[in-house]
Amino acid sequence: MDKTGITIEEVLAIPILRNARVLAGSQGLNRVVQFIDVMEVPDLKGWVKEGVLMLTTAYAIRDNPSELAGLIRVLDQGGGAALAIKPARFLKGIPQDALDASDETGLPLIEVPSEIPYTDITRPIMERVLDRQAALLRRSEEVYRTLTTMVLQNSGIQAVSDNVAGLLRAPVAVIDNEGELIVSSPAGQAWDLSRTPLEWAINVDRRNVARLLVDKKELDEMELVGIEQARLVLALELMRNKIVADTEMRLRGNFIDELLTPPVPPRHEVEQRARKLGLNVEHLWEVAVIEGEWAAGEEELLTRRLEEEARIRRVSPHVEFRSNRAVLFLPSMEIKRVEDNRNRLMPWADTLEGWASDKLPGLTGSRIGLGGQKRLWEIYDSYNEARKALNVSRRIGQGRFVIRYEEVEIYDLLGNAMEGPEFAELFNRKLGKLRQYDEEHNGDLMRTFLYYLESRGSLIDTSNRLFIHRNSVKYRLERIRDITGFDLNDSREQLVCQLCLIYYYMRVNPVE
Repeated sequence: MDKTGITIEEVLAIPILRNARVLAGSQGLNRVVQFIDVMEVPDLKGWVKEGVLMLTTAYAIRDNPSELAGLIRVLDQGGGAALAIKPARFLKGIPQDALDASDETGLPLIEVPSEIPYTDITRPIMERVLDRQAALLRRSEEVYRTLTTMVLQNSGIQAVSDNVAGLLRAPVAVIDNEGELIVSSPAGQAWDLSRTPLEWAINVDRRNVARLLVDKKELDEMELVGIEQARLVLALELMRNKIVADTEMRLRGNFIDELLTPPVPPRHEVEQRARKLGLNVEHLWEVAVIEGEWAAGEEELLTRRLEEEARIRRVSPHVEFRSNRAVLFLPSMEIKRVEDNRNRLMPWADTLEGWASDKLPGLTGSRIGLGGQKRLWEIYDSYNEARKALNVSRRIGQGRFVIRYEEVEIYDLLGNAMEGPEFAELFNRKLGKLRQYDEEHNGDLMRTFLYYLESRGSLIDTSNRLFIHRNSVKYRLERIRDITGFDLNDSREQLVCQLCLIYYYMRVNPVE
């Protein structure tokens, strides 16, 4: 609105100026006049306003007409629209360097007949400028009223986008700061294939939250008015959507808290409330608990990655951050048919492992415990399993990012059952010397023995978990044989030793 006016070409079409002549700078006839001023002194630096049509008789430079070229350049630098001059009285002619400056800058230099009073020029021009501004103001109010009504009637952001596309007679889209499409009109517009669109920021609470794209080469004044109103209304719609999403997230969080705090509500109540909150009771749910330190912004990155994965899987997960933990509630479609099983997506455990391997911010150096798949009303069991998996991992040291409870369940059960003195005596008989050796030599034979037994005698798997060369594993196994006297290929001996190692790490001394 602040740049609304009429072009120099429209100014010259006013009847009073029918005898005016464009001396130079005709390529700038599309410059916009917003107001008019009269030059009284030749020093214009710091006084030129954008869109000014400067009138002069050249009296101020009558003794030094060469200053005219400099005035033209100053006007151009300040965003002036044109210089209209009455040279007949005080100048014998227009200097060539002034004409050259006008052509170079594209700022029109116009000769006005000297007999025309300034008032006869300013009045019709400003009437047209004000009429144009009034028309744009009316259009602005009309567009704003239409779009705002749609927001108040909860028509949805797609309807608002469609209306904006109609106003501009061009495809439009709204994308977030990561380039993800929020809405498009028409819905099937291929924005990645369209030519470079025009673009405007959409701000909420002084933050840039999205961008408005318009697939059009240029917009006229009326359309630019529509853009400004569209940005405002789309900001209102995005803010409303955020409030709705935040409220739904809070209600989901409260509901999840109830499911994780026994006694759990009855199944029929869980199903009823879950459906209202968009949680699918037909899905199987598993809980992942992530331990780690979360820096500023990392929670948002994890949430965004989870949302991206959810769109691929067509599910609605939930995430909560508690102290140094992130708790993910991960739904999966129940596989009921053979053809469904063929198109089954990878398990959540593999997805989480991939995120950690990709060093997703927040997961670097983290440990993830994953419970088993449960129905929504049994989700507390999965949460409890995820925490137990983390506890086992802290003690045994799994050497992996993601620890599924089903993989370490036996450790959890045996660890709880090994309270009597009998296991302590068995451990001392079998592995007491090995423990003593590690303590005296700051060795790692106990853990090497554990990982060797867990990997069913694989030197490669053991070396990978210990991050050492397999020849180093061979050497350590030789030392274990020398110290304990065991036949490491004896299956009964392997079982007894593995139980002793489980006792040691679960009840006596965790790995980490």
